[in-house]
Amino acid sequence: MKHIIQEVFSSILENPVFDLSLIEKYFSKDYIQLVDHHQLNYDEFILHIKKLKEKVAEQKIDILNYAENGNTIFTHHTAKSVLKDGSIVRHKVLAEFTIQEGKIIGCDELTLLLEGNHTEKDLGSEV
Repeated sequence: MKHIIQEVFSSILENPVFDLSLIEKYFSKDYIQLVDHHQLNYDEFILHIKKLKEKVAEQKIDILNYAENGNTIFTHHTAKSVLKDGSIVRHKVLAEFTIQEGKIIGCDELTLLLEGNHTEKDLGSEV
């Protein structure tokens, strides 16, 4: 399952271009994401990815550690984002992904701003 998460990180988050077909490929229409007390459904997640593409010029995700159990994969990763204004934001992320029938159906995530402007602390859930 780690390969699915790596593909999502590289093809959706690190890719500077918004591509709805990639979201449809990897995410269930029943997808729910909980991020720092914010809940996003599938449609709101699509808006979140669009918002990221508006704000972020470049993003790099590094998986520091992961664990798998049944249909669940937990990752400890960092996300370094270069915003379009040139500023850099770095987050530490702990995420638990649930996969059903080859698609991500849920994500329970905590993010911590490590570097950058405090106003970007909610970059992981912004719509």
